[in-house]
Amino acid sequence: MSQKLENHLANGYEVKIGDYISRGFEILKANMGAYIGYMAVFMVISFFINFIPFGNLILSPLLLFGFYLVSNQISQNKTIPPFGTFFNGFQHAGKLIVIALITAVAYLVCALPFIISVGVSIFSLRGADNSEIISAILAGPLPILGIGLLVIIFLGVSWVFASMIAVFHNKEAWTAMETSRKLVAKNWLMIFLFLIVVGIISMSGFILLGIGMLFTVPLGICSLYAAFEDIAGLQTDDSEIDEIGAIGAEL
Repeated sequence: MSQKLENHLANGYEVKIGDYISRGFEILKANMGAYIGYMAVFMVISFFINFIPFGNLILSPLLLFGFYLVSNQISQNKTIPPFGTFFNGFQHAGKLIVIALITAVAYLVCALPFIISVGVSIFSLRGADNSEIISAILAGPLPILGIGLLVIIFLGVSWVFASMIAVFHNKEAWTAMETSRKLVAKNWLMIFLFLIVVGIISMSGFILLGIGMLFTVPLGICSLYAAFEDIAGLQTDDSEIDEIGAIGAEL
């Protein structure tokens, strides 16, 4: 565990949204062609693994983590790694898949009360018209769904750094998830707002028939890595994030 991570777990930290976006852009700009190329490959692979049972659950986290590995190489080593580095998430498959499975199970548990309540409502109103069924769902299952979604959002935000802590801090899956939860809890609302900004940036690529996502999604991911580096630090380097723009100047 880095000194920075220990300090921020104990004393909290500031979330610098603008700095993270700027830092993310500098990381992306240093190897933009490769990021865009891999994003295209990622989208194609993601389409086909939808036809494989549990394909997205198992393979997507490994493919996604490649963005973080390349960002780490650019940021820390000030070098452009080979394109194959994007696929090195498979070297950490054990931890990443366990985190994905735990997350999926947690989300399913959150959704189960809603699913059960809908089933009970429909079963108890057999023979009723559609308006009665809809009224029953609005009165019972829908509020349960709202509570479940709030819990899912809370967990999703709390575990946002779990995979990076697992790999870059060499933690076991559950330990990494707990560390992420405790770290995010120090400034949960600002992390949540940052993730909204990242989501808006990433989804803005739907303009131009989605082609823009080849740029905006990697930018969002690089920005998220920049936030991790600042908030959690790295075992190999406890120094503060360099001045924004340093990467572009050195490469």
